Amino acid sequence: MKRFMNMLAFIGLCLVAFALLLAKLLAVFDVSAGAVSAIQMVGECIAYIVTMVYAFYYIRHKRNAWWWVAYCVSAVVVVLLIILR
Repeated sequence: MKRFMNMLAFIGLCLVAFALLLAKLLAVFDVSAGAVSAIQMVGECIAYIVTMVYAFYYIRHKRNAWWWVAYCVSAVVVVLLIILR
């Protein structure tokens, strides 16, 4: 599982970097592309998912319920803001 999550984190980072680089290059030539924002959104979603999974592994051994409440609220807010973007 850890190897898969590391690979997913790497792919997310590469997609975000590629999208940011492509956006800069297209801005030089005054071209706007919807594909760049789509690639960037996919990369960001992967990065958010990896962060949520690692955060879950951190809090699963916590005994205080407030850790779980904070995790659930944070995860729901992130997902809602991605959807409502």
